[in-house]
Amino acid sequence: MDADKFKSVAINIKTYRLLEELSQKKFELPISMSKTVEFFIQKGHEEFKDANRKAK
Repeated sequence: MDADKFKSVAINIKTYRLLEELSQKKFELPISMSKTVEFFIQKGHEEFKDANRKAK
């Protein structure tokens, strides 16, 4: 794996199972767990940036 492009993180089993469920059932078609993580982090970051803009 290219360490300049990818990093890994550890999550507990409970969170892993929630992520697994989201990746299989949240979207029209099942997507990979890594793409599910990417989707929710990007969405959360956009909301974070929007909230900071509004607070200023």
